[in-house]
Amino acid sequence: MSLPSTAGQPALEVFYDGGCPACRREMAHYRAQAGAEAIRFTDGAHDLARLAEVGLDPMAAIATLHAVDADGTWHVGVPAFREIWLRLPRYAPWARRLRWLIDSRALAWAYAVFCKLRLPNRCRDGRCPA
Repeated sequence: MSLPSTAGQPALEVFYDGGCPACRREMAHYRAQAGAEAIRFTDGAHDLARLAEVGLDPMAAIATLHAVDADGTWHVGVPAFREIWLRLPRYAPWARRLRWLIDSRALAWAYAVFCKLRLPNRCRDGRCPA
């Protein structure tokens, strides 16, 4: 799946867990930033039709952040955050300066731990997507 890069179309589509309060807050913050019009934010917990269109498993969509750029390249986990930050003028300089940190195994490990700790609580009582 690739996104059109024509004027007015998003250059990046982000799939996040809309059932996670922390995830919702963070994506709402990004949506409020200058440059956010270049990003389509898709709630992976509730927009199951869109997940099916792009071939993204619902559990994968809520387990970790996913993003696909206009070229059809997928970015999963911390690299997805980098793609968001690169499109937001407020964050882009930091995304470029801290690339070594963003690409570090330590940060990827910390994010994976956050996701694993959050998911069992998130999926309790059948609240995960079908």
